[in-house]
Amino acid sequence: MYSTDLAYIHDAGFGDLAEGVAPEFIRLLRGHGIRSGRIVEAGCGSGILARRLVDAGYDVTGFDRSSAMIRLARANAPGARFRVAPLERVRVPRCAAVIAVGEVITYARSVRLFFRRASAAIRTGGLFIFDFIESADRRTYPPRSRGGGDWAIVSQAEVNRAGTFLTRRITTFRKIGAGFGVPGSRFEPRTPEYRRSHEVHRVRIYSRDEIGRALTAAGFAFSMRRSYGSYRLLPGDVAVVAERQ
Repeated sequence: MYSTDLAYIHDAGFGDLAEGVAPEFIRLLRGHGIRSGRIVEAGCGSGILARRLVDAGYDVTGFDRSSAMIRLARANAPGARFRVAPLERVRVPRCAAVIAVGEVITYARSVRLFFRRASAAIRTGGLFIFDFIESADRRTYPPRSRGGGDWAIVSQAEVNRAGTFLTRRITTFRKIGAGFGVPGSRFEPRTPEYRRSHEVHRVRIYSRDEIGRALTAAGFAFSMRRSYGSYRLLPGDVAVVAERQ
């Protein structure tokens, strides 16, 4: 999941969420008296948010199940620490806050287990900030494409009949050949070569009640909203700001 090419494309073309929410996260942390200390980022991706948190003076530890993402994160945010680990097996270190932005928890096999581990790690009064999918309405779509200078991606999304899982089928194309040459010579111009890869991501859809019960059981007080401050999430996504009691 998030192999080399998809990780590269995500970093190059889909970093707007991490960049957009960073100011609000820093405001939330400082508003709760968290002006320094360790912040753990679950599903840290390519380190875009981690870099912003480091720049704001925090000690950041990030983890992600994708080794390709972690390689990018180490390059993007050299001031943070990163390791490869899936949500279901990670040992969350003691910290002031845990952040999991971008529907990260929807990949977890058990949110209750992860919430308990986060609760055990976060100090009293610390924060757990994350988002999840509560509805697939307006989130399914036929194949559609997007591209950058040296990449392209085609994706489609569908929901199961019970409305409990969203499946994204993703095909990536990444340029690996320069395609140079000299017209009229034996070095004729070549069409650039693209490497193709395919991934299927299956994520869980949760109700607010399910998430709320799991948070309460883990020792959190929480609020839910449709945005992180002024940064509005995708349709059907819910942002959660939870405080460790």
